[in-house]
Amino acid sequence: MLFEEINARCVYVRLEGVLAELAKRGDDPQAARELLSEGLLIAALMSSGIKFSGRLSLQVRSQGALKLLVADCTDSGGLRGTVALNEQMTVPASAAALVETIGQGGVVTLTLDPTGKGQRWQGIVPLEGSTLAEAIAAYFERSEQLPTRFRLAVGRDRAAALMIQRMPGPSEDTDGWNRLEHLLASATAQELLDLDGQELMHRLFHAEVRRVFPPRALSFYCPCSRHRVAEVLLGLGPTELADMIEQDEPVDVRCQFCNQNYRFDRLDLVALQHGESGRAGGTVH
Repeated sequence: MLFEEINARCVYVRLEGVLAELAKRGDDPQAARELLSEGLLIAALMSSGIKFSGRLSLQVRSQGALKLLVADCTDSGGLRGTVALNEQMTVPASAAALVETIGQGGVVTLTLDPTGKGQRWQGIVPLEGSTLAEAIAAYFERSEQLPTRFRLAVGRDRAAALMIQRMPGPSEDTDGWNRLEHLLASATAQELLDLDGQELMHRLFHAEVRRVFPPRALSFYCPCSRHRVAEVLLGLGPTELADMIEQDEPVDVRCQFCNQNYRFDRLDLVALQHGESGRAGGTVH
């Protein structure tokens, strides 16, 4: 949705099937699942503005209970994500409490990765704020000079979010951004989870002049494949590959995003050693 007189945009995201798919592929604590859901919502919101074929990736690293969170979304709406926890630390009960454990040294990385031609772009900033949404909003304020506000809600089987963002350039409506901020703040978590996007947008912004764009479908998508895993094994070098063959044990490689396991037996490894990569296959699931 575009507020042309205010020179701002609003994006709504709702996730159900993606979360159900992730729930089948992992057994993370509740706080980690909530935080990953928030990361996926934010990645989907931000990717709505990319103008190229490729992927936007959000990454959080820290020395706290949360070691790593990755959530990314393609221009066509393909989402995937993963979270890694510090096994030596107690995981809090909520996503907000998990963010609080990050402390000093936590960083947020945003990456724009075009599929074909185009320059890969990456921005890295310290993690600021008490929630993931506040950290990303601070990033846009500090690095991009684009005031951005988020409203997130995560339930048992669904998650939803709204984002408003000022665009570069002047606004015809000098009080417009202030109104949008107040309207966004009035949306409750229950409204976000229970109402569909059209009804929610109308309830909040019916008095504003706005232009609505067609929705984009979101789905779980992981581009891993046996062929890509074979390339990773080859990248370890001939000595490492020879050692794996010498051990005469199957090599299992599991994708951290989708939990798909790829097994390479001794014959597979020998074929790779001799450049016969056809055995590796190339099916993307």
